[in-house]
Amino acid sequence: MNTQPAHIDRDRLYTDLQYRFDYVSQFIGFTEADQEYIHKSASVVTGLVPTIVDAVYDKLSNYDATWMHFSQDQDGLQIREPAENRETTPVSMGSEAIKFRKVMLTKYLKKLVTSEWNLSYLKYLDWVGHIHTSTPLKKSSINVEYIHCNALFGYLSSVVTGALSKSEEWDAETRDSIVNAYVKFFWLQNDLFSRYYVKDQVLSDKEKAAVTACRKAKEDEIRRQLRVESLLNAVVGMLAGAVIGVVGLRYLARGS
Repeated sequence: MNTQPAHIDRDRLYTDLQYRFDYVSQFIGFTEADQEYIHKSASVVTGLVPTIVDAVYDKLSNYDATWMHFSQDQDGLQIREPAENRETTPVSMGSEAIKFRKVMLTKYLKKLVTSEWNLSYLKYLDWVGHIHTSTPLKKSSINVEYIHCNALFGYLSSVVTGALSKSEEWDAETRDSIVNAYVKFFWLQNDLFSRYYVKDQVLSDKEKAAVTACRKAKEDEIRRQLRVESLLNAVVGMLAGAVIGVVGLRYLARGS
């Protein structure tokens, strides 16, 4: 076991896409061999794409929390249905929006088994995560909550690996390696979604100043409350002392 841990630059994890991808890849063991195994699966996966795409959208249509997002304008597509009708008229499976999204998912899966693993492709995978959020530099306002993205990746991974595990195209060892490569890939893609949702990134100077100001305001409020409580205690003590003094004087007066 390596007793000297590798140094990871925390700031770069949130500012350098390639650095982040390399770190997560190394951590989960996604190697060039895995990339080759994914490419090796192209002949089988390409034929499975229509079935996989239909399965994904059948699943998404089962829940209003996921299906409602397809009635919103999306990058590359503006919904023609009037905005006031979208909430009361659920989008149909044969609609323009769903056809468009199915084409996009088809392209995504085909790119996966054909693209070179370079920075250009990595930026594409990052863009796929980015367009599902309400972050800046987007044409659409769609914002899919991360819980749904995470659930979808779990389902998509299960569908793809389940289909591949039944293929007789390869020997058992190759098939297992291909399935394992896909499992790792979907975790990598999931990370490129989560980076736009999980708020543990390095704060900007403006954000740091805001956090500091908020913390100081809370501390000042606590100090103020403590001063008030201390003052009240002092007043109560003084009043209690005065009452006891008056009672004592009256008692002495009666005794005399």
